[in-house]
Parts: sequence; structure tokens; C-alpha cells
Amino acid sequence: MDFIKIRFSNDRGMADTEIQGGVGGVLSRIFDPTYIYHRRIWNPPVNIYETAEKITIVAELAGVKDEDIHLEISGRTVKIAGKRAERSRVKNSRYHLAEITYGAFERTLSLAIPIDTDGVTAMYNDGMLEIHIPKLPPEKIIHKIIVQT
Repeated sequence: MDFIKIRFSNDRGMADTEIQGGVGGVLSRIFDPTYIYHRRIWNPPVNIYETAEKITIVAELAGVKDEDIHLEISGRTVKIAGKRAERSRVKNSRYHLAEITYGAFERTLSLAIPIDTDGVTAMYNDGMLEIHIPKLPPEKIIHKIIVQT
């Protein structure tokens, strides 16, 4: 199976993960106990696969309302952005684990092949965003130039 090459251009989550772990995470919580809660970057997980005709991106966006999803497509870039509203916390309770991230998210994917931006379709169902992106046919990728004399 061949995979397309992609680049995650706005993926700052790795640096935050490194800071949250170990001594950095402990110090962050001592000096600013809300550090992890407020500054954690949410990158929704995605699957990307392709066929001969199209590229499909599936993003897991559980709990996000469809009107809060913003999708931008350009020549070789797909940007998925939006926000997940926070659920109210139960009063007089003590949380033992709180892993669900709320707030704004943004994921930018750069594709290695040209795409047909006019034919893109997107569907959102059961917390899954599915984007179908047709590839440009070879005759549209190559531009022939007539040399004038």
C-alpha cells in the first residue's frame, strides 16, 4: 500500500506534550494550576487515504456541533478548524481524571499532490467529518505554453 506524503504545518501539540510531562509539567501546575487546562492544544485525530480518483480525510470531532466546524481548502492545503464547547462540571464532585479537551482546535494538512478544489465535498455524521477531495487529472496538472514568435 502506498501512502501520500502529508505535512502537519500547525502541529504545536508535540512541544506542549513535552512540557506537560516530567518536571516541566509539575512546575507548570505548581506555578499555574490551570496551565494544562487552558493552554492545551487539541488536535483532532485524522485518517487520510487515497484512491486513484480522490483523497479522503476523516477527522474525529466528537462533541463538536456542525455549525462550529470551519473547513478551508486551497491548492494543496486542507484546514479543519472549530471549537468544542465545554460541558458543565458537576458541582460538589472531585474529578479523578479529566482528559477530554475543550475549546478551539485547528488542523492544517498539506497534501503532496494537486487537488480539484471545486469538487470537494464534506459530510459530518456521528462525530466524524469526512472530506472527499478529487485529484486533478494529469491533463490539468500540466500546463502547455505556446511559444510565440
